Amino acid sequence: MVKKRNLVLVAVACLMMFLVCSVGEAAEFPKAKQIRLVVPYGAGGGVDISSRILAAPAQELLGQRVDVVCMPGAGGQEGINFVLQQPRDGYTLLVTDYGPLVTTALTEEVGYDLSDWIPLVQITEVVPTFFVLAESPIKTVEDWVKIAREKPESLTVAHGRHLSVPHLPLILFEKVSGIKNTHVPTTGGSEALAFVLGKKVDMGASVPSTIAATVGAGTTRPVAVCSLDRVATLPDTPTMKELGYDVVLPAWYTVFAPKGVPEDVLGILEAKFIEALKSAEAIEMAGKAKVLLTPYGRDKTQGLYDGTISSLKTILADIEKK
Repeated sequence: MVKKRNLVLVAVACLMMFLVCSVGEAAEFPKAKQIRLVVPYGAGGGVDISSRILAAPAQELLGQRVDVVCMPGAGGQEGINFVLQQPRDGYTLLVTDYGPLVTTALTEEVGYDLSDWIPLVQITEVVPTFFVLAESPIKTVEDWVKIAREKPESLTVAHGRHLSVPHLPLILFEKVSGIKNTHVPTTGGSEALAFVLGKKVDMGASVPSTIAATVGAGTTRPVAVCSLDRVATLPDTPTMKELGYDVVLPAWYTVFAPKGVPEDVLGILEAKFIEALKSAEAIEMAGKAKVLLTPYGRDKTQGLYDGTISSLKTILADIEKK
């Protein structure tokens, strides 16, 4: 009897050890390979910069490598589809604004539904910004409007891809002001900036983080921002709203996981990413890049994602009627 009781106690002890080990393993993110943050834009743009601000401290907190991979092909669909084709294990995630993910899905045939994505963590809220070379004769929005009215379509404006975050405000501005410009699509904010610096276009439409270095160096000058209030990183730049043009279209840069990633993995990634974005390292990097961090978790990002889809449906329906 004693021997049987001892065997039972040993079995119970082994079971408890197994359960404890199992719980411990579930609380850790598997470290079999690196995590990839796939950006559907070219390197050097706002989404790429923001992703790197997240990746640096995140890999320390997770104890494994976190790579940022830019895939701008096919208007961003190459990167989006790449993420969808990978195992749903949390190792391959998407970081994007609403342009290639939402706008494209509302205007073209794509290989996914918008419900196939889980908005995990918001990195930052961004504001579309119109800018010029510092030496440009366009000093203000009124200068822009005056030239465009005198010579319709004479001014060239580089933006991201068609109907991207910087492009939609341009379309809306033309509608409310009654002017016409020549639109020059690019792979993203960094290329739009390069076009302005190379004097291939008269103006650019991007976001503060992309043009921060050139604004600081005095080679470019922001003309207006498309937000309700002025942007803290560009305090001297007026909003379109205060200039009399109702053009308010801020956007987000958010980390998305494809549906199917295990809930415990999503929880770990959400917690560690938010911790990373609140770290001293991320705050310092963001300050240098003129990025305002807004580390929101799943509940708030889901609401923002749903709200953006609803707003874009309205805006795009109005554009299609023209």
